[in-house]
Formats: sequence, structure tokens, C-alpha cells
Amino acid sequence: MSEYVALHTIGQTPRPDLAPFFQAALNTPNVTITGALDGLSPESIPSPDPGDYPLETRLNDGTRVEIASSFVEPLIQSHIDLLEMDVAMHIVLCAGPFPALHSKGLLVRPFEFAAEHFASQGMSSLLVIVPFAGQGPSSLNKWQSAGFEVEVRSMDERPEDRSADSWLIETAFATPSDALVLDYVGYPRAIVDSVSSSINIPVYDLGYLATEFGRDVLNEAKGLTDD
Repeated sequence: MSEYVALHTIGQTPRPDLAPFFQAALNTPNVTITGALDGLSPESIPSPDPGDYPLETRLNDGTRVEIASSFVEPLIQSHIDLLEMDVAMHIVLCAGPFPALHSKGLLVRPFEFAAEHFASQGMSSLLVIVPFAGQGPSSLNKWQSAGFEVEVRSMDERPEDRSADSWLIETAFATPSDALVLDYVGYPRAIVDSVSSSINIPVYDLGYLATEFGRDVLNEAKGLTDD
């Protein structure tokens, strides 16, 4: 099995901040990063319509944009198609729902993978944290449609004088659930670890969960090759 991995972001490249982290996390130097919005200006990117699943990202010039998952999905697919012959695994670096994405090889979509993983662990109730309030209703519907009982909270609710980890810990203690789910990709690892060590339920960042799965697959393939 090839060690080449394509990481598909919903923003723009280059992303020099991502390559070293994922090379280490996946235990392979062979990482390619794509940007779904490469070549697009802020003016050419439509805002989500009512009913769309909204996502946020940053362009190369620092502009933050809100986009719909339905808009970015075919753009990600185009990058998958271009790289099909060169990589063994595609990982989407976004927790939004992308049901139409497909690949001839291994395709890891963080939300879809997490939903399967949680169900396999017998989890039924989730405390889900989204990055901004506008994503709350869509996230609720996404997880409920996957069969979970869900309480959704937004980081927008955090008081300005409270640290992220202390607010998350307090919220988790106040909301009985089987797991605390950060409906993100790439939340600061130090905060994830701080919260995880302070509460009695597992804490999941969907990006880290997907990356750990990808690393395990690559490591298993190396072991088979070495034998």
C-alpha cells in the first residue's frame, strides 16, 4: 500500500502550518494538501442559503468566509479525482457532511467516520460543540439523522472572561452524555487534552479521530509489507 496521503481542506493553499503536523501524526512524509477554494476570490464565493450546512474558513489574504457544504463538496471531489492514481488515502479536513464524496481508494470523512465509530462503541447521547452559533441547527440535524440524541452548544456562548477549556469542562459536567464531541477539525490539542483529563467521558475532536484512524491504516500496511 502506498504511503501517499491527500489532505483536502475547505479553504485555500498553501498551508505550511499543516504539512509538518500531519506528516508526524500520520507517520509518513508523503502528504499532499489541496484547497477547495484555490483560485477563488471572496466575491466569487456564494454565501450559504437558508437550509445549507454552513462552514467557515479563511482565505489566503486572511479573509474569513462562510460557505455551504453543498458548494464546497464538488470542489473537494475534483481534487480527489485528480489524485486518484497517486495516493492511497484521502482525508477530508472538515467535519461537515459530504455524503456524495467518493474515491476508488480509502476516503476518510471525519463526520461519517465518527458517527460509525460512536455507534460501534454503543454511544447514544452526545454533547456536541460547534464553532459558531449559525452552525448549531445544521449540526443538530446531522447528528440526529445519524441516530444520536444530541445537545448542541456553540463556542459563541463562552463568556469572554472564561478560558475555552474551563467552559467546556463546566458544560460537560452540566450535560450528561456518552461523549463530548468537538464538531471541528484541528481544535487546539492542548485544550482537547486539558478537557479530556478533567471530565469522566471521552472527548473527541473529529479531525484527530480521523487522523488517528489514517495513521493506524498506514502503520498496519507497513507491518504487512515488512513481513
